[in-house]
Amino acid sequence: MPLPDYHIHTTFCKHAVGRMEEYVERAIGLGFEEIGFADHMPVMPEPQFCMGYEDLPLYIERVRELQDAYRGRIGIRLGCEMDIVTGREDEIRDIIVDAGFDYVIGSVHYLDGWPFDQEKYRDVFEGGELNAIHDRFFETVIRAANTGLYDITGHIDNIKRMGYRITGDMTGYYERAAAALHVMNVAVEVNTSGIDSAAGEVYPSVEFLSILNRHGVPVTVGSDAHRPEQVGRYFDRVCGLLRSAGYDSVAYFRNRGRILKPLPGPGGDGDSR
Repeated sequence: MPLPDYHIHTTFCKHAVGRMEEYVERAIGLGFEEIGFADHMPVMPEPQFCMGYEDLPLYIERVRELQDAYRGRIGIRLGCEMDIVTGREDEIRDIIVDAGFDYVIGSVHYLDGWPFDQEKYRDVFEGGELNAIHDRFFETVIRAANTGLYDITGHIDNIKRMGYRITGDMTGYYERAAAALHVMNVAVEVNTSGIDSAAGEVYPSVEFLSILNRHGVPVTVGSDAHRPEQVGRYFDRVCGLLRSAGYDSVAYFRNRGRILKPLPGPGGDGDSR
Protein backbone atom coordinates (compact mmCIF):
# COMPACT_ATOMS: atom_id res chain seq x y z
CA MET A 1 0.00 0.00 0.00
CA PRO A 2 1.90 3.07 -1.26
CA LEU A 3 0.14 5.53 1.07
CA PRO A 4 0.23 6.13 4.84
CA ASP A 5 -2.84 5.69 7.04
CA TYR A 6 -2.43 8.40 9.67
CA HIS A 7 -5.90 8.36 11.24
CA ILE A 8 -6.28 5.22 13.38
CA HIS A 9 -8.08 5.22 16.72
CA THR A 10 -7.73 3.00 19.78
CA THR A 11 -9.85 1.93 22.74
CA PHE A 12 -8.41 4.87 24.67
CA CYS A 13 -11.07 7.03 22.98
CA LYS A 14 -13.84 4.84 24.44
CA HIS A 15 -15.65 4.37 21.12
CA ALA A 16 -13.21 2.22 19.14
CA VAL A 17 -12.73 -1.54 19.44
CA GLY A 18 -9.85 -3.96 19.06
CA ARG A 19 -6.31 -4.21 20.38
CA MET A 20 -3.75 -1.83 18.93
CA GLU A 21 -1.78 -4.84 17.68
CA GLU A 22 -4.80 -5.86 15.58
CA TYR A 23 -4.72 -2.53 13.76
CA VAL A 24 -1.01 -2.91 13.10
CA GLU A 25 -1.35 -6.50 11.89
CA ARG A 26 -4.19 -5.46 9.60
CA ALA A 27 -1.98 -2.74 8.11
CA ILE A 28 0.89 -5.18 7.60
CA GLY A 29 -1.47 -7.63 5.91
CA LEU A 30 -2.53 -4.90 3.50
CA GLY A 31 1.08 -4.05 2.68
CA PHE A 32 1.33 -0.68 4.44
CA GLU A 33 4.81 0.66 5.01
CA GLU A 34 3.67 3.34 7.46
CA ILE A 35 0.67 4.09 9.69
CA GLY A 36 -0.04 6.38 12.60
CA PHE A 37 -2.30 6.26 15.64
CA ALA A 38 -4.25 9.49 16.12
CA ASP A 39 -6.60 9.15 19.05
CA HIS A 40 -8.86 11.82 20.55
CA MET A 41 -7.17 14.06 23.09
CA PRO A 42 -8.60 15.09 26.51
CA VAL A 43 -9.81 18.49 25.26
CA MET A 44 -12.75 16.99 23.34
CA PRO A 45 -15.91 18.64 24.75
CA GLU A 46 -17.61 15.27 25.39
CA PRO A 47 -15.28 13.27 27.68
CA GLN A 48 -17.09 10.01 26.88
CA PHE A 49 -15.54 10.16 23.40
CA CYS A 50 -11.90 10.85 24.26
CA MET A 51 -9.13 9.75 26.56
CA GLY A 52 -8.65 11.41 29.92
CA TYR A 53 -5.47 13.14 30.98
CA GLU A 54 -4.62 10.08 33.04
CA ASP A 55 -4.67 7.95 29.85
CA LEU A 56 -2.37 10.13 27.76
CA PRO A 57 0.98 8.86 29.15
CA LEU A 58 -0.17 5.26 28.69
CA TYR A 59 -1.30 5.96 25.12
CA ILE A 60 2.12 7.38 24.30
CA GLU A 61 3.84 4.45 26.01
CA ARG A 62 1.78 1.90 24.07
CA VAL A 63 2.58 3.52 20.71
CA ARG A 64 6.28 3.59 21.61
CA GLU A 65 6.12 -0.10 22.55
CA LEU A 66 4.54 -0.94 19.21
CA GLN A 67 7.17 1.07 17.36
CA ASP A 68 9.83 -1.12 18.95
CA ALA A 69 7.90 -4.37 18.58
CA TYR A 70 7.24 -3.89 14.86
CA ARG A 71 10.47 -2.16 13.90
CA GLY A 72 11.61 -3.35 10.47
CA ARG A 73 8.11 -4.57 9.56
CA ILE A 74 6.15 -1.30 9.47
CA GLY A 75 6.68 2.31 10.47
CA ILE A 76 4.35 3.50 13.25
CA ARG A 77 3.93 7.19 14.03
CA LEU A 78 2.65 8.81 17.20
CA GLY A 79 -0.15 11.20 16.30
CA CYS A 80 -3.30 12.62 17.82
CA GLU A 81 -6.65 14.05 16.82
CA MET A 82 -7.17 17.36 18.60
CA ASP A 83 -10.39 19.32 18.81
CA ILE A 84 -9.39 22.98 18.53
CA VAL A 85 -11.60 24.45 21.26
CA THR A 86 -11.76 28.23 21.59
CA GLY A 87 -10.44 29.33 24.96
CA ARG A 88 -8.40 26.16 25.52
CA GLU A 89 -5.53 26.94 23.15
CA ASP A 90 -2.90 27.11 25.92
CA GLU A 91 -4.05 23.75 27.27
CA ILE A 92 -3.87 22.25 23.79
CA ARG A 93 -0.42 23.71 23.22
CA ASP A 94 0.84 22.21 26.48
CA ILE A 95 -0.36 18.74 25.48
CA ILE A 96 1.34 19.00 22.10
CA VAL A 97 4.66 20.28 23.46
CA ASP A 98 4.92 17.63 26.16
CA ALA A 99 3.84 14.58 24.14
CA GLY A 100 6.37 14.59 21.30
CA PHE A 101 3.88 13.79 18.55
CA ASP A 102 4.94 13.09 14.98
CA TYR A 103 1.87 14.99 13.79
CA VAL A 104 -1.26 16.65 15.14
CA ILE A 105 -4.60 16.40 13.34
CA GLY A 106 -6.86 19.36 14.06
CA SER A 107 -10.55 18.54 13.69
CA VAL A 108 -13.91 20.24 14.04
CA HIS A 109 -16.66 18.10 15.59
CA TYR A 110 -18.70 20.83 17.34
CA LEU A 111 -20.31 24.12 16.43
CA ASP A 112 -20.94 26.15 19.58
CA GLY A 113 -21.31 22.89 21.51
CA TRP A 114 -23.50 21.16 18.90
CA PRO A 115 -21.98 17.78 17.86
CA PHE A 116 -23.17 18.08 14.27
CA ASP A 117 -21.73 14.73 13.15
CA GLN A 118 -23.74 12.64 15.60
CA GLU A 119 -26.94 11.02 14.38
CA LYS A 120 -28.97 11.82 17.50
CA TYR A 121 -28.45 15.56 16.99
CA ARG A 122 -29.34 15.72 13.30
CA ASP A 123 -32.64 17.45 14.14
CA VAL A 124 -30.69 20.73 14.28
CA PHE A 125 -30.14 20.39 10.53
CA GLU A 126 -33.87 19.84 10.07
CA GLY A 127 -34.78 22.96 12.00
CA GLY A 128 -31.86 25.14 10.99
CA GLU A 129 -30.91 27.23 7.99
CA LEU A 130 -28.32 25.24 6.07
CA ASN A 131 -26.48 28.24 4.67
CA ALA A 132 -26.06 29.71 8.14
CA ILE A 133 -24.85 26.35 9.45
CA HIS A 134 -22.28 26.12 6.66
CA ASP A 135 -21.18 29.69 7.35
CA ARG A 136 -20.54 28.79 11.00
CA PHE A 137 -18.78 25.57 10.09
CA PHE A 138 -16.27 27.03 7.65
CA GLU A 139 -15.66 30.03 9.92
CA THR A 140 -14.77 27.50 12.65
CA VAL A 141 -12.48 25.55 10.30
CA ILE A 142 -10.64 28.75 9.36
CA ARG A 143 -10.43 29.95 12.96
CA ALA A 144 -8.97 26.60 13.99
CA ALA A 145 -6.39 26.74 11.19
CA ASN A 146 -5.35 30.24 12.21
CA THR A 147 -4.33 29.01 15.68
CA GLY A 148 -1.27 27.36 14.11
CA LEU A 149 -1.63 24.49 16.57
CA TYR A 150 -1.73 21.54 14.20
CA ASP A 151 -0.15 19.98 11.13
CA ILE A 152 -3.10 18.33 9.38
CA THR A 153 -6.74 19.35 9.04
CA GLY A 154 -8.94 16.31 9.66
CA HIS A 155 -12.05 15.53 7.56
CA ILE A 156 -12.25 19.18 6.53
CA ASP A 157 -15.78 19.14 5.09
CA ASN A 158 -17.43 16.66 7.46
CA ILE A 159 -20.36 19.04 7.84
CA LYS A 160 -21.79 16.90 4.99
CA ARG A 161 -21.61 13.71 7.09
CA MET A 162 -25.36 13.55 7.75
CA GLY A 163 -26.12 14.14 4.08
CA TYR A 164 -27.37 17.72 4.42
CA ARG A 165 -26.00 20.00 1.71
CA ILE A 166 -26.76 23.50 0.56
CA THR A 167 -28.08 23.89 -2.97
CA GLY A 168 -25.84 26.84 -3.82
CA ASP A 169 -22.23 27.03 -4.98
CA MET A 170 -19.70 25.89 -2.36
CA THR A 171 -16.70 27.45 -4.13
CA GLY A 172 -16.54 30.49 -1.85
CA TYR A 173 -16.32 28.32 1.25
CA TYR A 174 -13.62 26.15 -0.30
CA GLU A 175 -11.57 29.09 -1.54
CA ARG A 176 -11.52 30.82 1.87
CA ALA A 177 -10.60 27.64 3.72
CA ALA A 178 -7.87 26.74 1.22
CA ALA A 179 -6.36 30.22 1.41
CA ALA A 180 -6.22 30.04 5.22
CA LEU A 181 -4.58 26.60 5.18
CA HIS A 182 -2.00 27.79 2.65
CA VAL A 183 -1.06 30.79 4.80
CA MET A 184 -0.70 28.57 7.91
CA ASN A 185 1.21 25.87 5.96
CA VAL A 186 -1.23 23.15 7.08
CA ALA A 187 -1.87 19.91 5.18
CA VAL A 188 -5.29 18.39 4.57
CA GLU A 189 -6.25 14.81 5.23
CA VAL A 190 -8.08 12.81 2.58
CA ASN A 191 -10.34 10.98 5.02
CA THR A 192 -11.95 7.94 3.42
CA SER A 193 -14.51 7.36 6.19
CA GLY A 194 -16.88 9.76 4.44
CA ILE A 195 -17.65 7.05 1.87
CA ASP A 196 -19.35 5.05 4.63
CA SER A 197 -21.45 8.03 5.77
CA ALA A 198 -24.53 9.66 4.26
CA ALA A 199 -22.12 11.95 2.41
CA GLY A 200 -21.09 9.01 0.24
CA GLU A 201 -17.70 10.49 -0.66
CA VAL A 202 -14.32 11.25 0.86
CA TYR A 203 -13.57 14.33 2.93
CA PRO A 204 -12.80 16.61 1.14
CA SER A 205 -14.74 16.30 -2.10
CA VAL A 206 -12.79 16.18 -5.36
CA GLU A 207 -14.00 19.70 -6.14
CA PHE A 208 -12.62 20.91 -2.81
CA LEU A 209 -9.40 18.95 -3.36
CA SER A 210 -8.86 20.68 -6.71
CA ILE A 211 -9.12 24.09 -5.04
CA LEU A 212 -6.79 23.01 -2.23
CA ASN A 213 -4.27 21.86 -4.82
CA ARG A 214 -4.47 25.17 -6.66
CA HIS A 215 -3.67 26.94 -3.39
CA GLY A 216 -0.65 24.68 -2.82
CA VAL A 217 -2.10 22.84 0.19
CA PRO A 218 -0.47 19.40 0.59
CA VAL A 219 -2.47 16.28 1.40
CA THR A 220 -2.07 13.13 3.43
CA VAL A 221 -4.43 10.18 3.97
CA GLY A 222 -6.41 8.64 6.83
CA SER A 223 -9.08 5.96 7.18
CA ASP A 224 -10.45 7.20 10.53
CA ALA A 225 -10.45 3.55 11.57
CA HIS A 226 -12.34 2.69 14.77
CA ARG A 227 -12.14 -1.05 14.07
CA PRO A 228 -9.13 -3.04 12.80
CA GLU A 229 -10.93 -4.00 9.58
CA GLN A 230 -11.36 -0.31 8.72
CA VAL A 231 -7.63 0.33 8.36
CA GLY A 232 -6.94 1.42 4.79
CA ARG A 233 -10.61 1.36 3.78
CA TYR A 234 -11.15 2.55 0.21
CA PHE A 235 -7.49 3.48 -0.17
CA ASP A 236 -7.56 1.82 -3.59
CA ARG A 237 -9.53 4.88 -4.75
CA VAL A 238 -7.30 7.57 -3.27
CA CYS A 239 -4.51 7.85 -5.84
CA GLY A 240 -7.03 8.26 -8.65
CA LEU A 241 -8.94 10.91 -6.69
CA LEU A 242 -5.76 12.82 -5.93
CA ARG A 243 -4.59 12.74 -9.54
CA SER A 244 -7.99 13.92 -10.75
CA ALA A 245 -7.60 16.92 -8.42
CA GLY A 246 -4.10 17.65 -9.75
CA TYR A 247 -1.97 16.16 -6.97
CA ASP A 248 1.17 14.16 -7.65
CA SER A 249 2.46 13.72 -4.07
CA VAL A 250 1.35 12.82 -0.56
CA ALA A 251 2.67 14.07 2.79
CA TYR A 252 4.42 11.90 5.37
CA PHE A 253 5.23 13.15 8.88
CA ARG A 254 7.83 12.66 11.56
CA ASN A 255 8.63 14.85 14.57
CA ARG A 256 6.14 17.47 13.28
CA GLY A 257 8.10 17.69 10.04
CA ARG A 258 6.54 17.03 6.64
CA ILE A 259 8.02 15.21 3.67
CA LEU A 260 6.24 15.01 0.32
CA LYS A 261 6.61 11.73 -1.56
CA PRO A 262 5.41 11.15 -5.12
CA LEU A 263 2.25 9.18 -5.73
CA PRO A 264 2.94 5.77 -7.26
CA GLY A 265 2.95 5.68 -11.03
CA PRO A 266 3.13 8.86 -13.12
CA GLY A 267 3.71 11.90 -10.92
CA GLY A 268 6.09 14.39 -9.45
CA ASP A 269 9.29 13.99 -7.53
CA GLY A 270 8.10 15.37 -4.17
CA ASP A 271 9.87 17.86 -1.98
CA SER A 272 10.24 18.53 1.73
CA ARG A 273 9.62 21.05 4.43
